Amino acid sequence: MKHLIRSSALAFAVVASLGLASAPAQAGMDGLNLNGSQGSVLVAGFSAVMVVSGPMFLSAAGVRGAADMSKASRERRGEKRRLRAGHLPDLEVKSIETAADGGRRVALEDPGNPENRATLEWPKREDDPAAGFRVGAMIAFQPSPQGAGWMLRDTEGTALAFVPSIEAVDESRTRTL
Repeated sequence: MKHLIRSSALAFAVVASLGLASAPAQAGMDGLNLNGSQGSVLVAGFSAVMVVSGPMFLSAAGVRGAADMSKASRERRGEKRRLRAGHLPDLEVKSIETAADGGRRVALEDPGNPENRATLEWPKREDDPAAGFRVGAMIAFQPSPQGAGWMLRDTEGTALAFVPSIEAVDESRTRTL
């Protein structure tokens, strides 16, 4: 923004000096003793220069500003540290419920630390994503190779669901899929 203000002030000074530089030539080189008609022509000429060059200058400055902001955004996104899905303890299925809207909810708890809980929720769907879960079963969280989330597996190794990491969900919202 400082660059835009500084550039605007410089452009205004240049245009004003061009307008004033032509005034002595029009006034016969004897100073700025202009009659009403000459002053009106000078003001109209200066106004025309501003009307034509002002929007072009602001457009160019806006494009440059937008490009600078876009570049800064890309750099920040590149610098953002990507957290990868890590190891999680096995959790026990405590309950499987059907919500009022038809969605499904699976409550999980760490048997070694009852304060460590998780809830999986799905909206109403044709298939039942909670069908493979059984109350009392242990569920293993296996990190995906790319670190985008966890594959949930039962004790036999059957894949039950994929749970994305928060970072993967955030990234999918910012890109076109």
